[in-house]
Amino acid sequence: MSPQFEGQVAIVTGASREIGAAISEALAAQGCAILAAHLGEPERATALVERIRAAGGRALAHDADLSSVDANYALVARAVAAFGRVDILAANAGITISTPFLDTSEAEWDRLCNVNLKGSFFAAQAAARQMIAQRGGGRIIFSASVTGVQALAGLSAYGITKAALRHMAKTLARELGAHGITVNALGIGAILNERNLSTDPAYETHWGAITPTGRVGMPSDVAQALLFLASPGAAHITGHTLMVDGGWTLTSPMPPMP
Repeated sequence: MSPQFEGQVAIVTGASREIGAAISEALAAQGCAILAAHLGEPERATALVERIRAAGGRALAHDADLSSVDANYALVARAVAAFGRVDILAANAGITISTPFLDTSEAEWDRLCNVNLKGSFFAAQAAARQMIAQRGGGRIIFSASVTGVQALAGLSAYGITKAALRHMAKTLARELGAHGITVNALGIGAILNERNLSTDPAYETHWGAITPTGRVGMPSDVAQALLFLASPGAAHITGHTLMVDGGWTLTSPMPPMP
């Protein structure tokens, strides 16, 4: 059986770290050529590209600050120059700033909005224009969060950007559906990664205990959900946020604070 994305090209932003890397490798394993966008961390990006190539895939790393509109258009142009087209955009790049509402600074607000919202919006715009020019449809998938569904103290500004990504998927789905482009989001829950472990070394135990599935999420869980939304099987699903949280948002309990 041929890989389901054979001959397609995917741009993955925020590709150097756990979730982005897992998305990149999962798409590559199914035949996608990958343009792995990252900001700094060249060693991680290079290692990702080498893993994909060692497994027989095609991949390039592209260092860019996607809070710049021009950088998003250059990203798409690089994908087209290298691989000839763009079929999938996994707009995964984002930052987290945890600050109480009353202490949130203008600089923190601007940084969150510039990366999480502005970057995702203009990455989608640049990719959609290319997809429309190709006349073959496409898939755009944003990395949102459970914090955009449930209000968590200390994450007001971050949660607002993630809620906005969910609405962005809805509004862009309305405008792009006629071009055969679907737009969806992933509502990502507690995921085992370096940042979360640095905050709470017992993160896996604490969050697994309060999640209905009995475990914390892994980057591969997010990657598999994205594969579905990018697949032919999801051709009639658009404007949707697929929760990847093990059922946590059903009741949204909180773990003990580290």
